[in-house]
Amino acid sequence: MLMELAPELLENILSFLQPHGLVSFGSTCRMANAFIWPTNQVLWRSAFLQIFDDPHDAWKSLLPTARAANSDRETQWDWYCELRRRLLAFKVIREETANTIIDIFETTPSSGVHLRQTQQGASLNLDFLDRCLNSQSHGSIIHDFHRGIESLSMPLEGIPGLNRPLTRSMVPRQRVPESASRLHVFYGSTKREQGSNNAKASARGVVYDWAVTGPEADYGPFRKDKSGLINWQVLEAVSSLMIRNFETVKVDHLRTPTGFRYNLPNIIPKNSLPDDWAGVCNAWIGTYAFLDYRDLVHYNFAHQPGHPQGPGLDTYQEACGDLMQLQLKLDQDGKLKDDWRLRTTLPVCEDLPMLYFSGTSGGHRSRRPLIAVRGTVSLLPGGRQVRWRFLISYGGADQWQLEGVQPGGIRSGGIFGLWTHCDHEENAPVGPFCYFPLELYCKDHSYGA
Repeated sequence: MLMELAPELLENILSFLQPHGLVSFGSTCRMANAFIWPTNQVLWRSAFLQIFDDPHDAWKSLLPTARAANSDRETQWDWYCELRRRLLAFKVIREETANTIIDIFETTPSSGVHLRQTQQGASLNLDFLDRCLNSQSHGSIIHDFHRGIESLSMPLEGIPGLNRPLTRSMVPRQRVPESASRLHVFYGSTKREQGSNNAKASARGVVYDWAVTGPEADYGPFRKDKSGLINWQVLEAVSSLMIRNFETVKVDHLRTPTGFRYNLPNIIPKNSLPDDWAGVCNAWIGTYAFLDYRDLVHYNFAHQPGHPQGPGLDTYQEACGDLMQLQLKLDQDGKLKDDWRLRTTLPVCEDLPMLYFSGTSGGHRSRRPLIAVRGTVSLLPGGRQVRWRFLISYGGADQWQLEGVQPGGIRSGGIFGLWTHCDHEENAPVGPFCYFPLELYCKDHSYGA
């Protein structure tokens, strides 16, 4: 009889079972049920690792600040509770689902860490997310909220379709949870938004709103509280808009590098320069978008308090720039450290040094004249995401300041952000931009390769 075996031997046998098999075993008798009780962390660890990556592999690669912030989570980790929470999240669509998906994603080891791979060479976590998210038609996990709208803690009056999922268009902008925006950034574009003018107009409504950024945010996609933390709603709008814009200008019908697999740290190997922790000297490719200035002014003034409600941004024509390529090099001489335009008032994480760089921007596979670029790259507070600043100069003067975020972390996929005029005059032009590592754009990069 199995229950007569030594506990360590029985644990070894049961460690080969999937979670549902373990539960079935526990239902055979009282002794079996007691043996698989949640307090048996050794057994439930084995069950967890049948489906998900070991989070310790991801935590080991965190930089000191992020590792310290994560210490309580590491010490309090409960294998049974975490496995149950993750599996239940995909049975009920609710706000907690976004947090759970992000947790699965953020405990996926980076490419530079040894991990148990599937036959396809992918992470178990990523395979699990693919199965769960792809089974949801039209990106419902990304765009829809729980049918039980009481979870949003908002009044029911005036909310249409109470018998249908609560979607973004039915929720005031300030009510959208940060976790929902973060999940959308990491997931990338969905089929539903690709064919939706409303989705595009909603993203434009954030990106082209003069009020979403300012000096407190260094004119980037950051919170307007001088914390240096990401405003995920703004970043979501930028990435949603620019992924679609990038699709219209890219060449050779190659895949745009977005999604979970492209938002993992270290998917781009280190180059030969030991100090280049961010991959500055790799080639970058991207584009930008803008509204006709008259449309930009009309939209912002038409939507200010006291003005009649103007048309939504689905009625305006947005333009997209050329496909641009950056060629950058590190500032080895330290000349740029005294450049006042490269100074920031926002805090940064000092686990890695701020890098200074210069270079050129020109048309990809075109003879467009080269434009001078210089900037900085640093870790954001918390040590997970990376901040990029680009200054674009031509005609002998600084013209544009680009403030971007690499949400996937060090040497991951895309950089998304906002461009403004360097002098930040009132009611000046503003718009979104994106850059991707050329290596990811030019080939189908596989996780762990």
